[in-house]
Amino acid sequence: MGDEVVANPTYLGHIRHFFEPVDIEHMGRLGVDLSTYESLRDRATSVYFVTKPPDPWMPPDPARHWSAERSETFANWIRNGFPLGDPIPQEPTAVEVARVRKDASALNQAEIDSLKLAFQRIMQRDADDPAGYFVLAGRHWFPTPTECLHHEDRFNPWHRVYVTKFEDALRSVPGAESVTLPYWDITRPPPDFLFDPPFDSYTLPETIHPSYPAGHKTTRFESDTIADLVAAEEIPETIAYAITQPIWNDFISYEGRGIEAAHDSGHGATGETMAHPDAAAFDPIFWLFHANWDRLWWQWQQKMNATTVATFRSTILGSADWLDPPFNDLRPFEETADQTIDLTAMGISYAQPAEPAPEPVPTVRRAQVGSLAAAEGVRVNESPQASVRLKGIHRLSIRGSFRAVLRANGEVIGRRTFFQSTEPGDCTTCRERAKINLDFLVNADDVLGKALSTSIEPIMPDPDFGDTIPLVACGNPTLNARLLLERA
Repeated sequence: MGDEVVANPTYLGHIRHFFEPVDIEHMGRLGVDLSTYESLRDRATSVYFVTKPPDPWMPPDPARHWSAERSETFANWIRNGFPLGDPIPQEPTAVEVARVRKDASALNQAEIDSLKLAFQRIMQRDADDPAGYFVLAGRHWFPTPTECLHHEDRFNPWHRVYVTKFEDALRSVPGAESVTLPYWDITRPPPDFLFDPPFDSYTLPETIHPSYPAGHKTTRFESDTIADLVAAEEIPETIAYAITQPIWNDFISYEGRGIEAAHDSGHGATGETMAHPDAAAFDPIFWLFHANWDRLWWQWQQKMNATTVATFRSTILGSADWLDPPFNDLRPFEETADQTIDLTAMGISYAQPAEPAPEPVPTVRRAQVGSLAAAEGVRVNESPQASVRLKGIHRLSIRGSFRAVLRANGEVIGRRTFFQSTEPGDCTTCRERAKINLDFLVNADDVLGKALSTSIEPIMPDPDFGDTIPLVACGNPTLNARLLLERA
């Protein structure tokens, strides 16, 4: 890459690859962060001069000094105003791993039988067995509601470890040592076997909360209902949009059209136990559901060339502290967030879905935004999209997951589900993010000249308000709308 001068280099496409892990580590010890866009942009001139031939003093190893061509490319990046750009998509490299997780709909009968055996056996283990179903599922929320991470950067790393610990427990069953946890591709209806024992439900052997006493049995919607709700919430479209975003912040977003927004909607669409974090992990479908979100994260990492800590950090705008100690903690697990980035190093990969996505989507698509630097040049499409934001929702006053519904002249034009406990005030992460915003991405024609209204509807009826929570009871949020722009 450094042997040819690039006239119009971008950070994501070219510049971030100029710095190897040894460079980032060395300069990090000196208090200089070369791993993120904003930090490098702010120090770009200094970096240029200390690496410029013929007499650079960085990198210290003469064998790794920059060529004149690489230096000129870096200078062009500075001259052009530090363009962020897009990654150059990489074809996934085949790596031999110990565990390959398959699409649940592609399992043969022998594989289903082995999975069934593993689930049955860990469900039969004592309620205090660390490798038993009861303890493992309880780590997600009740009876220990302080351990799970949602709506923050560590969401994906925490769940990557979580599903792997569960898979370890499955593989500890004699006769199921080679079982891997399959994933349920939520863009397709759940496979039929998930509605047969032991995958259809789980009965609590002990009380985890007054609302979930011993003997409580998990429930979920029928397959057709799940499929209808997945479509109504536009989950496939949200996934397709998220997977093309080159910036981690846009991929992971729960406020906008990111992967955690799709995750939240997926929980609500699967219901009834799955609708809230409280006991969601006790429904056996939870594990296949979350294997899928982990698969999608890995798919995004491969697409954006973000499979190492260094390359992953380079996709983050803003703070990347959550990858560094002590902020990379994933309690109760010993693993840390940075250790989850390379899935193949964990000995895991995912097989392709049994059926491809119904429509091809762009390999990389920059998120449309409400504002851009004037120097970049901006454009409004002929058929523009608009972002309508429900701003300032005080979530702690809402007991459990809820849907925000947007209407234009009384007709529903958007739904957004937010996944939270029935006791959000007891959650540290919830309290830290007590006020949230939810964005609806709509065609401008759907809102121009029309009366907009919104409602907040709990997934399960609220004891005080029933099917609709008055807006004044959750902070009296505001509606804001703006056209979205693209770089010209």
